[in-house]
Amino acid sequence: LSIYSSFSQPENNFIIKNKQEPLPPASSSVSGYLGEKIDQCITNGVMNKDYELYVAPFRNRDDDPNQWQGEFWGKWFTSATLAYYYKQDEVYREIIDNAVTGLIKTQNRNGRLSSYTNDFGDWDIWGRKYAMLGLVSYYDETGDQKALDAAAGALDDLISVTGPGKRKITETGLTLLESLSSSSVLEPVVLIYQRTGNRKYLEFAEYIVSLWSEPNLYTDEGMRLVEDAIAGVDPVNISAPKAYEQMSCYEGLVELYRVTANQKYLDAILTYANNLRKKEIMIVGSGSSGELWCDGTVRQTELLEKPMETCVTTTWIKFCYQLLRLTGDPVWADEMEVTLYNALLGAMMDEGNWWAYFSPLAGARTPSHMQVPSCQSSCCVANGPRGLLTAPAWSVMRSDNGPVVNLYAQGKWNYDLGDKNELVIIQNTDYPKTGDIEIILEQDKPARYNLSLRIPEWSEKTTITINGDEISAQPGNYFQIEREWKEGDKISLSLDMRGRIITAPSNRNQMAVMRGPVVLALDDRLVQPQDKKVWLLHEGFEWKRDPQWQMDYALLKPLSSFPDQMYVDLKPVETTQDGFWMTFEVPFLIRPSHFVNHEKTTLVMCDYASAGNLFSNESLFRIWLPQPLYLDYAYPGSKDASSIFLDRQ
Repeated sequence: LSIYSSFSQPENNFIIKNKQEPLPPASSSVSGYLGEKIDQCITNGVMNKDYELYVAPFRNRDDDPNQWQGEFWGKWFTSATLAYYYKQDEVYREIIDNAVTGLIKTQNRNGRLSSYTNDFGDWDIWGRKYAMLGLVSYYDETGDQKALDAAAGALDDLISVTGPGKRKITETGLTLLESLSSSSVLEPVVLIYQRTGNRKYLEFAEYIVSLWSEPNLYTDEGMRLVEDAIAGVDPVNISAPKAYEQMSCYEGLVELYRVTANQKYLDAILTYANNLRKKEIMIVGSGSSGELWCDGTVRQTELLEKPMETCVTTTWIKFCYQLLRLTGDPVWADEMEVTLYNALLGAMMDEGNWWAYFSPLAGARTPSHMQVPSCQSSCCVANGPRGLLTAPAWSVMRSDNGPVVNLYAQGKWNYDLGDKNELVIIQNTDYPKTGDIEIILEQDKPARYNLSLRIPEWSEKTTITINGDEISAQPGNYFQIEREWKEGDKISLSLDMRGRIITAPSNRNQMAVMRGPVVLALDDRLVQPQDKKVWLLHEGFEWKRDPQWQMDYALLKPLSSFPDQMYVDLKPVETTQDGFWMTFEVPFLIRPSHFVNHEKTTLVMCDYASAGNLFSNESLFRIWLPQPLYLDYAYPGSKDASSIFLDRQ
């Protein structure tokens, strides 16, 4: 199964079986806050685009200065097939039918499918990659052979000019990227092999990977994507540090591992992915500065230049989704959840029709510029929906043992138990506003199966109640319940939603607050600059009483005596301001001198996705809080972002 599909591919083309797979089309129906965001993204964004603008570069091949415009059709189209997978709406079907027909009409008789007049322009193979990904996704959703034939024809043409004895793929594309963009074509190459069984495509995929280990015109050492990953080289030092394209190559390696079972591929994939978590992914679930890896985990308290490209955010989600399917390890669902509720939704404008290009951790949000006017889009505007619309596919998945609940959200999921027994999983919850989730099972007849519930790593205290019987669960695992389930069985979860103090990896005096998967932020609509310095009031402070002066004062404990995880009391509050999803009173300490006039106060903080969501200087925000925080200087400013927000309706 592909990310887009429920169509089974020929089993003999797969050696490695995934641990988890998405449910069939239209099996998931997400409502509540997340469902509303998904619907906005589809209605106002993906399905409201003029796809003819994305077909035109393939028809005209005018070598426009915006040479990467060949990517737009595939980025938009894979979002559209995800929307169709989710909704199965006939209007959506007509749109994707027409978009595929329009693209295929531009294909040459020899199969060439490119937005360039001549082969090997800087972004030629990159654009072909996205065209093939789109065609494969259409085949997966509809079973229409013409799309697979077109994808195979495009690949045949690519092999004819880059196969053995021809120009090396690792010597195409931009020199400064060391061919990461071209090399990422590995993903559709393997997908087409998986669906056709034609071994020449598998041989070409292996050939591409072999080229990564060879010196070439761009680099004397070769790209070394496999060797350096296995050796634990930091991602910033692997080949070129272009974050999005680099991850895309490893996405292709995941697909190649599925059909080869080559252990070194798996070793490279997992070591690389875990190093991204440790070295590059920031608190809100994304990374990069100026589109490059930058040692972001330790540098995230700095005012980074152009941080967290939305293309990086989306590709990180897609990569984690691949790893969740492949390994069944809930850590990748934990990662996606943080990214989903913070970096990704924070980058989407409220109406769902436009996205940020970069997303800061402090300052002002800025809408993406109109990168390619002829396509009325930017790479990140086209790519953002691919990340969000993946959520229904991984929310509830199937395994050999039974259903796996990865994402808690209001909604319904249909699950075929076999033997003409249909299960409906109903979630009643406003999570992550609260940690209470009620799961009700509706099914035609009793059946024995295993139900797996993800217990997030941060939920130290989790209580599960099954039909009134209470059980505790360990964090960072799936809680698995195998029993005979029947109509009306009810499971209640209570996750640990205490506010957690997160200390910056590079500086103990920089702190942030998380609640569940959500990062909190100060926003100047809720807390205005003022002549005051404050400290987060956490368990590292010890209150004492001076008997002579009859006053209380707070002293910081030695760092060595701080708990491994410090918690902070949060009080949900309603704000009269529009545009905020969650707001909380957070305790702070006013400490003007060493012993005198210490007092407690509260400041209102909101969820990161709501912070700065006016996308202008009218809503400045910050996540990391230096200790102490001088509120006069809390919000870095920037020029008014609204001046570049063109009419994009």
